[in-house]
Amino acid sequence: MFKIKTIYCIYNAEGTLKSELKYIYNKLYNNIKCSMCEITHNTFLLKKRWNEKSSNFNTKIECLHLDELPMNIKELVINKTPCVVAQTDLLNKILINNNELIEMKGDVDSFFTTLEMKIQFFAQ
Repeated sequence: MFKIKTIYCIYNAEGTLKSELKYIYNKLYNNIKCSMCEITHNTFLLKKRWNEKSSNFNTKIECLHLDELPMNIKELVINKTPCVVAQTDLLNKILINNNELIEMKGDVDSFFTTLEMKIQFFAQ
């Protein structure tokens, strides 16, 4: 049985101002979106529902950009972002992949329902 220490929600972008502006431009004018961003953010700000659910979740959740990842997480998710990773003392594992995030269509409640199911399955 694995005890999850942290859940990392990983965006498919860097966290620089230039990268953020490029993402907003691509989202608005080229319909290119990050499925994790769609869940956590409105056009510019974090969704209120995301803040409520993530702050009350029983496991620590961190949202990170590609340039903010710890090395052991970065190696795991190369060419697999956006995604959600569980960190334990022994290993890191992708719990939710991009296709699953896309299916949620930006819905915060769907995200947390899926996350809870994946954590239960992972912990067995």
